[in-house]
Amino acid sequence: MTRRRTGRDDAGEELYLIGEVSRIGGVSQRSLRHYDDLKIIEPDVIGDNGYRYYTRNTMLKIPVVNYLKNMGFTLEDISHIFNSDFGEIEQTFAKRRDAWEREMQLIRERMRIIDDWVALIHEANYVLGARPTEVRTVFLPADTFLAMPYRFNGDFAEATINLEFSKFVADNDNPITGPVILRHESFDAWRQRCSQGEPCDAMVLQHAVRTVDPKARFVRPDGMYLATYHVGPFEELGEAYDRMATFADEHGYRLAGCSYERFVTDYWTTYDPDRFVAEVLAPIK
Repeated sequence: MTRRRTGRDDAGEELYLIGEVSRIGGVSQRSLRHYDDLKIIEPDVIGDNGYRYYTRNTMLKIPVVNYLKNMGFTLEDISHIFNSDFGEIEQTFAKRRDAWEREMQLIRERMRIIDDWVALIHEANYVLGARPTEVRTVFLPADTFLAMPYRFNGDFAEATINLEFSKFVADNDNPITGPVILRHESFDAWRQRCSQGEPCDAMVLQHAVRTVDPKARFVRPDGMYLATYHVGPFEELGEAYDRMATFADEHGYRLAGCSYERFVTDYWTTYDPDRFVAEVLAPIK
């Protein structure tokens, strides 16, 4: 590589103009001036004409700066590292590692949320294609949810995209994932009153990504459940309840009281009611 000689410093080391340093080190002149301002890489000589000159030894700091930047350190961090003892450097690295650990946790949480959403879309595509109406018995293991009491007034948009629940989630410092679930205290009351738009007590449930405070936690017990899908406007969910009640009577099952509406696709994913999918679940004895 041809280098233009620009002179030597007092110790006899060869000096390079900032343009040559930029070309050799693969860093812009603007960045080199910024490094100078932060006292990260300072020129060895500033000529009477204001030109910056660097020795080869000073240029060796460029790969070190790039290495530290690749680890996520800011230029301010790097300036501190360059002017710290080993104990301070160790503390700085430990703090950076902790920050990356928190970032990795956030990435894992976001990946889970995306995976859960994609799974719901796949489930909805199957249901919309097959249009199943059968009632089936399923065993569900115990499951834990972030839970908020809710007075349901028949408005499913308000219930599923729930402003109060969104604030409740934020107050509990806990991202959520998976479908919104409405738990109604009484299967029969829902059929008789709630399906007609009368207000009724309910609970909004959703899976939490982090540990849930006991005060905001609901554990759905394990056991046998009746389950059936509903496709279409949620105001017609009563049809699914009727199918389940008929199935229970015909097969000698006793409904245990409550019901769950698990919204596979709702106002979070589409405003087309023909593409709404919900699964109704009710424990049996």
